[in-house]
Amino acid sequence: MKISVDGGSFKVSIETEFEGLVSEATTIFDDTRNQAGSNDRAILRFLQIIIENREDNDAIGYATMGLLGWYNEVIYPVENQDIVLNLPKILPHLLNPTGDLTAKSAAEMNAFNH
Repeated sequence: MKISVDGGSFKVSIETEFEGLVSEATTIFDDTRNQAGSNDRAILRFLQIIIENREDNDAIGYATMGLLGWYNEVIYPVENQDIVLNLPKILPHLLNPTGDLTAKSAAEMNAFNH
C-alpha cells in the first residue's frame, strides 16, 4: 500500500503493508496528540517533521503514519488501497469546521454571537 502526503509545496510517500497499519498509525497519532495537547498541534508536529527531515526516511515514515492515523480517526476510515492525503484540501476543514457547518445555514449570521 502506498501512502502519500501532498502538502502543496511538497509531496512524500511511503510503501507499507496494510496488515497492522491502521492500529500502528492510530497509536502514533494518539501518542503525538497526547504529547501535543490537541489534534491541530499534532498535525503541525507531523508537518514540521516532514519539512525538517526531508532526507530521513524514518522520520518521513513516522510523520506519514501519524497523519494517516489522524485521517483514519477524524476524516474517514482507511481501507486497503493506495491513499493520498491532500493537505491543502483537508486542513481548511480542520481549521474552520464550524464554517463548513454554517456556510449554508439560515442561522449563520447568529452562529458566533455571544
